[in-house]
Amino acid sequence: MKKIFFLFIFLLSISIFSQENLFAVFPDSIKENANAVIKNNKTVIIFSSYNSMVVRKYRVITVFNELGLKNMNAYEYMDNSTSIINIEATIYDAFGSEIKKIKRKDFKENSVSEGSIITDNRVLYLDYTPVKFPFTMVYQSEISTSNTAFVPSWYPIEDFYVSILNSSINIQYASDVKLKSKEFNFDDKVLKIETKGSLLYSIKNFKAFRKEELAPSLSKFTPYVIFGLNKFQIEGVEGSAESWEVFGKWMHDVLLSDTEEIPQTTQLALAKLIGNESNNLKKAKIIYEYVQNKTRYVSIQLGIGGWKPMLARDVDRLGYGDCKALTNYTRSLLKKFNIPSYYAVVYADDQKRDIVEDFVSMQGNHVILGIPDVNDNITWLECTSQTLPFGFQGDFTDDRKVLLVSGEASKIVKTKAFLNEQNYQKTTSKVTLNDDNSVRCSVVINSKGIIYDNKLVLKKSNNDYIKKYYADYFNVISEKKITKAIIEDDNKNLELNEIVEFESNDFVKPNQDKIIVAVNCINQFSFVPKKHKDRKIPFEIERGFCYEDESIITIPSNYKVDSVPNEQNVSNEFGNYICKIEVNGNNVIYKRKLLIKSGYYAADKYESYRKFRELVARSENNKMLLILK
Repeated sequence: MKKIFFLFIFLLSISIFSQENLFAVFPDSIKENANAVIKNNKTVIIFSSYNSMVVRKYRVITVFNELGLKNMNAYEYMDNSTSIINIEATIYDAFGSEIKKIKRKDFKENSVSEGSIITDNRVLYLDYTPVKFPFTMVYQSEISTSNTAFVPSWYPIEDFYVSILNSSINIQYASDVKLKSKEFNFDDKVLKIETKGSLLYSIKNFKAFRKEELAPSLSKFTPYVIFGLNKFQIEGVEGSAESWEVFGKWMHDVLLSDTEEIPQTTQLALAKLIGNESNNLKKAKIIYEYVQNKTRYVSIQLGIGGWKPMLARDVDRLGYGDCKALTNYTRSLLKKFNIPSYYAVVYADDQKRDIVEDFVSMQGNHVILGIPDVNDNITWLECTSQTLPFGFQGDFTDDRKVLLVSGEASKIVKTKAFLNEQNYQKTTSKVTLNDDNSVRCSVVINSKGIIYDNKLVLKKSNNDYIKKYYADYFNVISEKKITKAIIEDDNKNLELNEIVEFESNDFVKPNQDKIIVAVNCINQFSFVPKKHKDRKIPFEIERGFCYEDESIITIPSNYKVDSVPNEQNVSNEFGNYICKIEVNGNNVIYKRKLLIKSGYYAADKYESYRKFRELVARSENNKMLLILK
């Protein structure tokens, strides 16, 4: 039976990887908005058993310009369990004549580091500099691996500005292999053919998307499929993905349970720091800060497929580790003091992505720690950071589904979300316009939520950077001198306070007997999304926020206020905007509150949102008129 299976696969691969029409000629509709056109992209994945995967790729792409070079995607990874059997490419000119044939020895090889210093992963990649555009590349590769925990997904729409003529994936699997798949964003453009031992998806003639303002990631509105096996192997270790409970127990028992040993000297040192403290969260905070002071982050891609953390005692001895190692080290320390915590797998990025709850498989790219209380509320710790406060995540892992790993009851839960008003900035300022045309400003900014997270970099910045930052930030007033800048991190309340003073000698410009001056000269919010005449794709406001400002503007004593802008009060599905101006003698009191709500919207709502932001921008730039008394 196996001989028949392999003969079938061999014949299939011959028919799939056939000669293409290599002329760089396309209909105008396919070339429109395209930096490159994928003429043919075929992947064949073969499972002869649960612990054997072969992946064959055949890719024909025509590149029109320099921007399309990043879409060549001619590379393969290898490690101790993955071998590159074949890799080659041929370059053709616009008329289909061969320019260059590139064999394996001509591909470049590098460590897959991305900042790592310890890894056994390597990559072979094509580094080709074209003489002339357009050109066409034909790329073929074959890899073989015993690691079957990570089955390649099918993302036919690979990037903006890339058209697709043909893209397909064909998975062939033996009768004892249990393949599973999950489809996203499907429509009638995707062809699916499923037979015994075979699953095929394909798509044809897909026109390139232009990347429009506020475009979501392609995975949110274009079709793709993920795959997995119920029974898999990783670095010679068998695993099961029948359910999250089973999978999580496998992770706990195989990856974590033998890594928890902590030296006695460290336990004694921590016991001394904890003293008589009995509250678990307060004890956990002491331990977390101990880890922050003792360790540093180093990316390590070793262990079972890069998923098994190094031993806790080695982290203790060396003082460094990756996300797995530092999270597991902290978990092991907490365990010594009877504080329960969960190793949690997450997709970490400033763009949110969930663990797919109804598809049990190896997912995620990062690990954090969750500490439950008696009500099952969870305090989340980012153990790779030496600066983040206890219990604060930031935008790297907030508001997404993660896997809590447990020996008894692994499950999917959601991390803390910072919603709309919780991402808050309050700016209070005093602006004094002087008789000599100069201006003095005193500003206090209080930030919370994700805005707090984004501004933490200021705490670590040098004086030159900070002065340049505020010179750019307060951009309504030109030629200014920053005279004071204090950054106060209230990490107990998770707030950042900025105290800034600056002055300018040439801000107020009298015109005969009158002065026209911006009412909001401290913190204008003037961004307007780009206009799209015929928007094609949805748009997304991934994170909501709220800015509130109050400014007292003192005008020169020999002037009076002649006119101020009208009050604004606008509310809609995207947020609301309130702006009020009061005059009290020589003081003008400006109050503004802007709320932008997070949301995912259809393309036909984009213009309404743009007009809302346009209204806000106009109001932000309003002027008041001062005249001589």
